[in-house]
Amino acid sequence: EDKYIRANDVLQRMIAQHAEGNEEARPDVCSFHAVIRACSRTVEATSSPEKHREALLLAISTVQHMKKSESTRPNAKSYLLLLQCCANLLPSGSVECEKALSSIFRSCRKDGLVNRQVLKQFQSTVSTEAYHREVVRDAPTFDGIKSLPETWTRSLGYRPRTHSGTDGDGMVTEKRNPIISVGGEVIGSTAYNDHRMRRRWEKKNQKVLQGGRS
Repeated sequence: EDKYIRANDVLQRMIAQHAEGNEEARPDVCSFHAVIRACSRTVEATSSPEKHREALLLAISTVQHMKKSESTRPNAKSYLLLLQCCANLLPSGSVECEKALSSIFRSCRKDGLVNRQVLKQFQSTVSTEAYHREVVRDAPTFDGIKSLPETWTRSLGYRPRTHSGTDGDGMVTEKRNPIISVGGEVIGSTAYNDHRMRRRWEKKNQKVLQGGRS
């Protein structure tokens, strides 16, 4: 039996057992990611295009299932894994692959989960024309730099703060952080820096609680 089928069987048993009241069987985001990873590795086990497409459809349906759950909604990593899975399983450079990658990226945009890794993965796996069409062409400009719309990054988990900038006409504008350029660089992001600093303090506090060095 294929590994991706076995991985999905495990996940479905966890979902069923949790629905019956077994709290210890509650699947988390990592449980769903394990299925997507197993789907992605199908390329190592078989060269069958039919198996590859079957595995990709399962990976896509896994993310769709996550969207319906309050406790295991997809995050940026979910979309990164799905993009990688698609790139692995469909012929590189094919119209089919590019359409699938673009569809996944649009879904990620809609959910506000486009981070640097997702953007870089998408850029590396689609044509220059597709990247320009999906990302660059309609990107707003902030301080002279084309950047992603705020709606694309709104769900990344940062605590955004508003700061003032000046547009090309000399008017003062308000922009929420983080700001990511179309090239994947974080631009003067107060919220992003706060997020990283908060993560460092959390890790430091965990070490202290565990008896490690402060």
